[in-house]
Amino acid sequence: MKNKNFYTHLTLPEMYHLDTGDGNELYIEINGKKDGIPVIFLHGGPGGHCRSEHHSLFDPSVFKSIIFDQRGCGKSNPKRNLENNDTKNLVADIEMIRDFLKIKKFLIVGGSWGATLALCYAQKYPENIIGIILRSVFLGTMNEIYWAFNDGPKTFAPDLYQKFISFLDKKDQANPIEAYIRKIHSNESHLHSWVWHDYERILSQINPDSHDFENINEIKKRNGLPNSPLMETHYIKNNFFMEDDQIIKNANKLQNIPGYIVQGRYDLICPPVNAYKLKEAWKRSKLKLVNTAGHSSSDHGIMENLSIALKEIISN
Repeated sequence: MKNKNFYTHLTLPEMYHLDTGDGNELYIEINGKKDGIPVIFLHGGPGGHCRSEHHSLFDPSVFKSIIFDQRGCGKSNPKRNLENNDTKNLVADIEMIRDFLKIKKFLIVGGSWGATLALCYAQKYPENIIGIILRSVFLGTMNEIYWAFNDGPKTFAPDLYQKFISFLDKKDQANPIEAYIRKIHSNESHLHSWVWHDYERILSQINPDSHDFENINEIKKRNGLPNSPLMETHYIKNNFFMEDDQIIKNANKLQNIPGYIVQGRYDLICPPVNAYKLKEAWKRSKLKLVNTAGHSSSDHGIMENLSIALKEIISN
């Protein structure tokens, strides 16, 4: 073990590219015990990606850990692809991976957007789930988006919010989310993609290195484009391809599944009210509020409590 919350994997992961049959190819990694308890880790975003170190949450003497890059993300192809990229297809991809690996049941672990996907999958395929462990619950509603990018920063980071809207024309500053969506999906998306990326990164950290943006000229010098602004705004403008309050309305489908929710008390992106609302609707779930943490999985106390959750879920 590297420390009490992380495990060293001494073997290289097995790597696969899985053709979805609709123009996408998913990158998958498997590590740990060959006949261990299967656990699939769902990354955040939309637009994030997995890293091999995500395996380190799982004891390789106990778990067979599976990570993959969602459509258009990381090492999956085509990169930044929005075609056939929606919640229904992402859920279908998880089921395709389970079938491809010939797994009967698995644990699901997901944070933020990964938590959303975990819940959507479990509500469609509850018979395939051993248990669910979530971090920073996002329920896939537009109210949460307006809190995360507009109302929350206005209240808790007003200086940062003013800088965020200052990158827009005056006429667009009253509705910044809609304006950024247009900019990010235009032919001149570089500046606003990076500003969106930095804004979310700062808000995600309880103690960021800086509470301000780089100078606009420095931002313009950056190479390439970050993936998450494109993917996130694609999902936002389509209401995450979900019905209103879909997850809470279908919470009855989770009632036979044990769950453990780890939530930072000072999470500005996915505030604790989301986790509390889910816990109230899902009676077999347990909620742990971490008093030293915000949204980031690296905040103090998050990984420790995820490790506790894993041990508790498999012991029941």
